[in-house]
Amino acid sequence: MSDRVLLDDVAYTSYMATDLDLMESFLTDFGMKRSARTDDALYMRGTGPAHHIHVTRLGSENKFIGGAFRVQSRAELEKAARIPGASAIEPITDPGGGERVTLITPNGHNLWLEFGAETVPELPARRVYQLNFASSHLRFNTAVRQRPEITPILRIGHFVLWVPDAPKEIAWFRAHFDLVPSDYICAHTDAPEPKVVGTFLRYDRGSEYVEHHCILINESKHFGCHHSSFEVLDLDAVTSGHDYLVAQGWNLDAGVGRHYLGSLIYDYWRDPFGNRVEHYTDTDLINDEYEPVYFVGTADETTQWGMAPPPSFFD
Repeated sequence: MSDRVLLDDVAYTSYMATDLDLMESFLTDFGMKRSARTDDALYMRGTGPAHHIHVTRLGSENKFIGGAFRVQSRAELEKAARIPGASAIEPITDPGGGERVTLITPNGHNLWLEFGAETVPELPARRVYQLNFASSHLRFNTAVRQRPEITPILRIGHFVLWVPDAPKEIAWFRAHFDLVPSDYICAHTDAPEPKVVGTFLRYDRGSEYVEHHCILINESKHFGCHHSSFEVLDLDAVTSGHDYLVAQGWNLDAGVGRHYLGSLIYDYWRDPFGNRVEHYTDTDLINDEYEPVYFVGTADETTQWGMAPPPSFFD
């Protein structure tokens, strides 16, 4: 049996903010719904069964607090508790309950491994609009009727960490969890070997197809979370949500566009406290036959089409 902890999926990301009402207003327009709220915390959900996928804690400053993964069983939680520096298994006192192990990554990020939280009834969502192509017709006697509106979030798909020492962080994640690299972002240098500055990690499920990444670790002068990313149904959901958020006057960061690495269609926004959040759809599904790409190119080349991110996106 492997000592690596088997992860199930990303559970949520957590932030501190000075105004819960303002955060809830934005996240509601972004496509989430309130799952629970206390005097000092806000818990937002998607249409899926997870009790919450985004947590905001009331505080005196605005910052990223940490990220959480669900593990596949309580035995995996027990395994996580044996990682050097890990806490004991503790009951979760937040709404939704369950148990957790708390870890601090080598670069100082909070990471929670959780199991046993309650689920909630799934919320209805429209069916996916099939696309008709010249060589492949998939939609018959069904019109597309999609106006600009709140686009429901399905789930949290991944988050991205900024760290000062990426190799140490990546080695730690790979040593303790069932994660493998998908692709690499490399800096321009004169050295014969590329200098890796960002690594996309996915679940190591062998021949089973999984999303291109569940976490990206970037070496940076910044510390925190580059963005949290939330899946929506399809391209129509991304674009209708985009137009709705524009009409509400929220702060667009970049989008709509399609990334080079992972191929996902993206739309990035800044919440009222400066945190970057993403709607995404149509990401690559890959398995152990996939050959990682060492991407050495300009920032603009990371976008295949659409509105490229601003320079601050690549700090």
